Amino acid sequence: MKTSIRAAVAATGFAMLVTGLGVGAQTAQAASSYPVSTTVDGRTVKDPNVAVGKQRISNFYTSGTMVTLACQDTGPEVGGSTIWDLTTDGVWVADTYVKTGSTSMVAPKCSFPKSYPAKADLNGRADKGDAATAPGSVADKYKEGASVPVVCQATAGDEIWDKTSDNLWVPDEYVKTGTEGFVSGLPHCDTDGLKPPSSTNPADPRANEAIAFAKARLGHTDWNNQCELFVERAFGTSGRFATALTHYQWQKNNGRIHRGTHAPAGTAVFFTSTTSAGHIMLALGGGTAISTGPSVYQTSSYESRSDYLGWAYVPSSW
Repeated sequence: MKTSIRAAVAATGFAMLVTGLGVGAQTAQAASSYPVSTTVDGRTVKDPNVAVGKQRISNFYTSGTMVTLACQDTGPEVGGSTIWDLTTDGVWVADTYVKTGSTSMVAPKCSFPKSYPAKADLNGRADKGDAATAPGSVADKYKEGASVPVVCQATAGDEIWDKTSDNLWVPDEYVKTGTEGFVSGLPHCDTDGLKPPSSTNPADPRANEAIAFAKARLGHTDWNNQCELFVERAFGTSGRFATALTHYQWQKNNGRIHRGTHAPAGTAVFFTSTTSAGHIMLALGGGTAISTGPSVYQTSSYESRSDYLGWAYVPSSW
């Protein structure tokens, strides 16, 4: 399967979250979210003076937006602080503009490169999107099973590419990063394909009734292993898809999967989970959702899960 930006998501560790189609335990440290104190730009480098363009997007986070920290590092001083925050959107923000409640680091220190095994013998390319034998390529630079030292990720067309510490590019679909999307803790190399989370999509017009159904069942214990049915019933239907994964595949095959923005209210949020059935939640908007499990619960951490696939509007025929 290609690692495409339609299926990708900036993903970080999430501690022991139980899903509605089996136990989806993610054993990495949970990320924390904090509001920004003012509207801030997103950067792919820790440079307050870099120009808006390939490495900077203006007004990436509007004032008050909750940002989730993947890790923190030091860099040029901004507002009296040398701390920079790498968010799960893959961009850098000066910590002075993030209300963490501390003047020290509150998240793990960033570490680059991150090494992952190659799925096959890989040629290193001079530029992202290059063919394997394009000028400047290095044949079999990374042998199958060998470590690929990734420093950042970017998109070329509809695919994710990994830049290595050797200043070469490889297609992400041939690197075992543990996710089909962007890796949390790695920055984007450039702004290609990046969109500010503040450029929101509208809520589903049927959201209020669907959300009312879901909220009325918070704490119920009779929906375990029935996440797809739960979402379908929220829209007054059933029997549309056998599993959450078949629903996701339909959405993906029809080009309907979104990433890079918060899921609007009343949309479906998808995960690979730990079973062949996948997992689905109902988004409430603002980075929160309702999920089934041993009991129905509300979560504001779903975007941090390493198996997060993205969101989609449910079919209009529902």
